[in-house]
Amino acid sequence: MEKVTVTRIYHIGIPVNDIQRAEKFYVDVLGMKVKGRGSGERESNRPFFELLGYWPENLRLATAKGDVEVVLFERPKPIERDWKEDSFCHTAFSTSKEDFDLALEKMKEWGVRLHLGPIGYGGGRTLYFFDSEGNYLQLGDRG
Repeated sequence: MEKVTVTRIYHIGIPVNDIQRAEKFYVDVLGMKVKGRGSGERESNRPFFELLGYWPENLRLATAKGDVEVVLFERPKPIERDWKEDSFCHTAFSTSKEDFDLALEKMKEWGVRLHLGPIGYGGGRTLYFFDSEGNYLQLGDRG
């Protein structure tokens, strides 16, 4: 049987309760750049809208290198999460050693809920925390 070869990650979709609050977190704390916005019945989402009956507010973000896009999708109904609900299911991001320290400072300023770390891991440091919407994230300083 032939195998399929995945060539890259197109995007990572992260559910959020409040798209504006999440935008501030991902842009101001994690330094991502806004690439675009979408919502409702936008023509490019027409097939999804026709199949699902709705299309959520969303925000497309880019990492500094632009190699992976992060898309925030607003949940239809807000929920509260705790890391144990999803065990260690998380989204991991990397940054430089200098920006890791800056991110840690910004997280403390913003009152970000830290879970674990920073700890030494894989020749660098890593930190587990929650975004503004309760999603479990990891930040490592391996560039």
